[in-house]
Amino acid sequence: MSDEARLAKAEAKAAKAKAKGLRPFYKKKRWWALAAVAVIVIAVSSGGGSKEETSSSNDSSTSGATENTISTGLGSKDATDDINSLDCGTPDSLGFINPSVNVTNNSSKSSTYFITITAESADGATKYDDTVIMITSLAPGQTMTEEGMFLNDIPTGAVCKVTEVQRTAS
Repeated sequence: MSDEARLAKAEAKAAKAKAKGLRPFYKKKRWWALAAVAVIVIAVSSGGGSKEETSSSNDSSTSGATENTISTGLGSKDATDDINSLDCGTPDSLGFINPSVNVTNNSSKSSTYFITITAESADGATKYDDTVIMITSLAPGQTMTEEGMFLNDIPTGAVCKVTEVQRTAS
């Protein structure tokens, strides 16, 4: 292959790359992927427009029970009755606290749970951290205990609360 042919081929390739780089942002795949992720994050954080119900908090080894609001998130029905117990846990050897939740699937179908646990001050004025505990493919009538992990320091006397329970069919 002659030098002129190689040069022409290289120039054509460079022109094609330049044209691709000058495309409008909305024609680039990465922007559509970013927009899709943003829509999902907004939908999840807004709770999917579901109603919130008030119920009393579950057992906590760190503090006494207080009343809180539990969202159903993207789940279509209230699954707060599926939660049997909540244990705030104690610091492990590295200082992390691993809250655990015990869940029984009271629905007629295999379900996946996303449960948000929040650690806050006893008066509710300060939120220290939260964690999401996921339980997948829990069959009807089955019970399972799963742990999460708070990454921030949780002071003594903090209250653990379930703030959201999403149950979806698996």
